[in-house]
Amino acid sequence: MPPLHQTRSFWSLSNQKEIDKMRKVELLFDIIRSPYDMAHIVQIAKSIDAVVYTSGKNSLSFDIPKVKTKVGSWNIKGTFKEIHYETFEEAIKDLRAKGKYLIGTSGETDKIFYDVKLPANQDVVIIFGTETSGLTLEKQQLLDEIVKLPMDKSKVDFLTLPVAVSAMAYELYRQYHLT
Repeated sequence: MPPLHQTRSFWSLSNQKEIDKMRKVELLFDIIRSPYDMAHIVQIAKSIDAVVYTSGKNSLSFDIPKVKTKVGSWNIKGTFKEIHYETFEEAIKDLRAKGKYLIGTSGETDKIFYDVKLPANQDVVIIFGTETSGLTLEKQQLLDEIVKLPMDKSKVDFLTLPVAVSAMAYELYRQYHLT
């Protein structure tokens, strides 16, 4: 079998079944509204073939011109698809019904993402709250775990959404495919 770091287009048809079985990074965003953040999320998702979910009737679509123009300026090829739910609760209910393990993000927890033992027999969805207030405590209670990225809060109060998404998505991808 060829190394996992090769692009899919180079894999033979006989290996396509193995590719299809590979675990995908899955990301859920609760009410995302910043075209700048959305463009960066598209770049991250495309680079690791992640599945992107959004929730909330006030979320913008990733298909808006500002996002498409920015993504196009970075020469990112192919289509991008998001799966949208009208409410956060609807998303959680559906993802649970599909057997997903749900990890939320919050700077207020003590649990570090890199220390979490991911379930071997369940797909994981990393869940990010709104750009302004994160995940509410009520929404956090609907999830399996709440984690944060380590950082020196005496120097940085918070991480922007694209920074947090990048770090967590690539770590999940690394654990799925490179260990």
